[in-house]
Amino acid sequence: MSIKVIATIGPSSNNYEVIYDLIKHGVSGFRINFAFGNPSEWHNIVENIRKASRELDTIVSIMGDIPGPQTRTENTEAITVKKGDFITITLESKKQEFQGEKILVVSKHELFDILTPGDTILYGDGEVEMRVVESSRDYAKCLVVTTGVLKPGRKIVVPRKDLPTGFLTSSDIELIKYACSDEFTYIALSYVRSEKDVLLVRDLLAQLNCSTGVISKIETHSGFSNLEKIVEASDAILVARGDLGVHFPIELIPVLQDKIIKTTVKHGKPVIVATDILESMIENNRPSRSDVVGLYNIVHSLADAILLTSETAIGKYPVETIKWAKTIISAALNNLPHSTLEEFRRELTAESLMEKYAQGLIHLAESLHGTIIAYTKTGNIIPLLSRYRPLIPVYVGSWNRKLLEKSTIYYGVNPVDLSGKLVESDDYEKGVEEVYSKLKTIGYLKIGDIVVKSYSKRGINIHEIRVEIVV
Repeated sequence: MSIKVIATIGPSSNNYEVIYDLIKHGVSGFRINFAFGNPSEWHNIVENIRKASRELDTIVSIMGDIPGPQTRTENTEAITVKKGDFITITLESKKQEFQGEKILVVSKHELFDILTPGDTILYGDGEVEMRVVESSRDYAKCLVVTTGVLKPGRKIVVPRKDLPTGFLTSSDIELIKYACSDEFTYIALSYVRSEKDVLLVRDLLAQLNCSTGVISKIETHSGFSNLEKIVEASDAILVARGDLGVHFPIELIPVLQDKIIKTTVKHGKPVIVATDILESMIENNRPSRSDVVGLYNIVHSLADAILLTSETAIGKYPVETIKWAKTIISAALNNLPHSTLEEFRRELTAESLMEKYAQGLIHLAESLHGTIIAYTKTGNIIPLLSRYRPLIPVYVGSWNRKLLEKSTIYYGVNPVDLSGKLVESDDYEKGVEEVYSKLKTIGYLKIGDIVVKSYSKRGINIHEIRVEIVV
């Protein structure tokens, strides 16, 4: 039983030794934020991740985060502002007209199409609030409402308003093409407004003959309003609590998070929770008490994965952060009330034969305190087993390493790489036995353990379960 941990690569973790240690201590996947850097830098990161994962004989995923239709500042230096100050937001081409004033330069002219006097503007994750007092087609004068520091390259959000732009800019399209060329496992889409945005990206991926999966980030009013259809169109969902806390009152974040998790799981898709997981560890080698409680609660929400952002990207202690995350997750799982899991499972309906098969397989293995071993060529069994949040170990092997990479964000499923031993034409029974043999060799199965093996019969829709004791 496990919730997965995904780490963001940044200046603190962008070297082979740290990436190796992050994987060694339990990271299942990595995020690269395409808002920073360039393809050459990202390719080096990808190479280091793949080299380290192969050396450790571990499957990890790689996620590319597409910036999407957002506005970021282009200032190169931080600006300190105090409550009552005035600041002008404008374009690079117009900043000379406002010499002597405090100026924020932004990347998108469409921002000024939606601004009107009285609008609230939130900077970054809401660290600084401003109020528009005058607006024009290429600038807006704002009154600073809260004291703070406007750091370079941060986003600007106008609550309850979306930019009047297409979902994919030319730069976004190039980023998706790059992610496909470097065989990223997933791309994460920012500011998804409806399922149409997701389907647009899927069409592009189809044209590129690209198998990269699509993760939709839910972070705006429109995204949350269209949650059900976005989930249906996506491979996974990410709860972007930073932006949710900008677009919604922050006291509603627990309610929104709970709704997003339950809706996503109901559809058999994995859900990732991000932002402010172990924020205190950016500067400290131990988490704060409130961070420990927060992560504990995420684990008890039965989300599939957590995504660490600044903690591992710019924090002083990226490896220690992972160690603490795994320690807290383990303690939270060991103290998960059985009623919590039972209530979670009661909300899931097994409709298809395969769903009922997976449900029965888990119940059997749990009643025997056994370990589930399965082999897959399609990956279809992975979400079915993960959906019920198994209490016992689940290992799924495949000849297809790329398929297994996608499983690394699914709750409770441990991928077993057989890409060097099997080919696609090998049957399921041989696959299961290879998984069994590898787990014995590396010590994950010991004499006396009970193993529940799941087989599919070639050419016929029959699935078989065998129970064995390791000898």
